[in-house]
Amino acid sequence: MMIIMHPSDATRQLRYAVTTQTDQYDYAISHWEANAYEDVFADVIDSGDLSDVMSVVKRLSAEFDNGTRPSVAEARELADSVLTAGGRPLTDGGDTN
Repeated sequence: MMIIMHPSDATRQLRYAVTTQTDQYDYAISHWEANAYEDVFADVIDSGDLSDVMSVVKRLSAEFDNGTRPSVAEARELADSVLTAGGRPLTDGGDTN
């Protein structure tokens, strides 16, 4: 049975991870930043699997735990590194011209 995760589910996971790690409610992660990452999570869901999504959630939450707030571009780079670490191509292999 294949488990499907939606980008909004991934953002909830990120909010939960950050809240439990920092032991406090963080308005920024709850309302703006997590939702800003939805497109990143959508790309990971399309190109990877559930473990890839959870890896991105874990790595982003670690960044928040360290006191940094990754930009959407930084989150995308992190997601790309998770996807390519497993040997998955970032494109469909079509024409690059």
